[in-house]
Amino acid sequence: MKNTIQIPIVSTLKFTVAVDQINSNRALLPIVLYEKMEAFAIDIVISNQELNIPNPRLSKLNILKNAYLNDVLKVKSRIKKFNTNELLLSIEVYKELGNKKDIICNALFCFDLNEKAIDFAS
Repeated sequence: MKNTIQIPIVSTLKFTVAVDQINSNRALLPIVLYEKMEAFAIDIVISNQELNIPNPRLSKLNILKNAYLNDVLKVKSRIKKFNTNELLLSIEVYKELGNKKDIICNALFCFDLNEKAIDFAS
């Protein structure tokens, strides 16, 4: 059994806003956006681990702009804090506009860890 957590420092995902994910104004539904971010965080941290890590809790959520039908969005994660008690994972959703990023949303997910779930390598 593994006794360490293998998490990429930065990870990304791309998705396109589809017809079944929008409201009558052609804007992405907030619940769909949240579910994409949460699933992404879970996939990075829990899916490939053989450890007993609970699902994340949302610590912070900022929805800054709407995304619309056929927008191509990127989801990016970054580790904010990682110790024996918790893992804080920052998630950012954005559209690329040339050399710039148009940030749609950002969130902070917290995974509660305990000493039985993780053993840091020295």
